[in-house]
Amino acid sequence: MTVRLRVPTAEDADAWARLFDDAEVMRYIGTGEVRDRAWYAAFVQRQQELAESTGLCLFAVLVGEEVAGFTGVQPWTQPWGPSDVPEVGWRLGRRFWGRGVATEAGRTVLDRARALEVPRVVAMVHADNAASLAVARKLGLTEEAALRAPWGTPVLQYGVQLSAAP
Repeated sequence: MTVRLRVPTAEDADAWARLFDDAEVMRYIGTGEVRDRAWYAAFVQRQQELAESTGLCLFAVLVGEEVAGFTGVQPWTQPWGPSDVPEVGWRLGRRFWGRGVATEAGRTVLDRARALEVPRVVAMVHADNAASLAVARKLGLTEEAALRAPWGTPVLQYGVQLSAAP
């Protein structure tokens, strides 16, 4: 299986809207809200701008030629949780679960972050999301804190030092 990353395109907004139009996929993401194609179109635009300015974003994950989801490193923008530490994250369509795709894509994006001398990343994972917690551990992240999102969701903060701090 070949997993590749690319800066997302307009077509990825369509693919993500289809892949993530699934309550089970969204179960552990924020409040669980399923987003529409227009939301993903704006999301793609933000990721393209982020890639242009930083070299990092939430990249489209491709398995062969098929869009499987996304992974990447981006600023943590929530008013709760870590400050000034970027978050590594991943989301895949259900048919790509359990195949090592998130781990392989996550390793690739962390290698990219290291090459760009990002000193540290965190992953903010729903405490009940056993699969994503396993991916975080496989990527070398360790549990640092137990938090509660403003809407009541229990979240575990995992983190890893990637390079020496500037």
